[in-house]
Amino acid sequence: MDIERHNHEQIEMLNQRGGRTLSIVDLIQAGTIGVEMAAYAMRAMERGASVLTAARPGGAGKTTLMATLLHFLPPGVPIVTVDSPRVIAEDMGHTIEPSCYLAHEIGSGHWFGYIWRRDVADFLSLISGPRRIASCLHADTLDELTSILCAPPLNVPQELLGRVGLILFMHVAPGHRRRVATFYEADGQGGHRLLFEWDKPSDTFRQAGDLPDAAELGRYRDFVQRLVEEGDAEVEAVRRKTLAFYPADRDG
Repeated sequence: MDIERHNHEQIEMLNQRGGRTLSIVDLIQAGTIGVEMAAYAMRAMERGASVLTAARPGGAGKTTLMATLLHFLPPGVPIVTVDSPRVIAEDMGHTIEPSCYLAHEIGSGHWFGYIWRRDVADFLSLISGPRRIASCLHADTLDELTSILCAPPLNVPQELLGRVGLILFMHVAPGHRRRVATFYEADGQGGHRLLFEWDKPSDTFRQAGDLPDAAELGRYRDFVQRLVEEGDAEVEAVRRKTLAFYPADRDG
């Protein structure tokens, strides 16, 4: 429970809107993300995936999306907010413990939780075993994101970027409709493959190809669908139900 209270506080610090922190139920009800996409993200987060969310314009919802996905962390995984490069330096090379390192943004501003230059590569190098990372940055496409991260002044090796399990791009459509435009997963070969994309004319989401372990994904889909049908969008309720869904004997 101490970890849960701590994690709740860290996620709340990401709230840039004011008011109630939004949950995955809110985003699905708003059409920002689909049930299938949320279910896939949940399963990946339970299995240890790191996540980057991105959009070029400010206010597109990349931080909100990242915060909602953090509610899918498995039990026993504390969020470590990178409020100083010292946090990264102290944990590099130490005994690996389950943890999620959170940078509020990969950007050059001098704000709380921002990282830049060589700290970005060091941050991504934390991904190993039960350790994962979460952050966001200003980019609209995978090529643009790769160019920003792997070129000067950041110089992130492609191998490190390839460790990031999930990369999701946001788009703001007319009427201030925020949508997950593209959803990528690491392909295991240092790159990423497209799993889902938003179809603008129909305002729907579609699979870009066959999903691995599609049958096993069903229980996650059913769970997320129940969340939406029950309609309780408060983050505390969503997190409580998520913890109850995960195996009771799970070693965090």
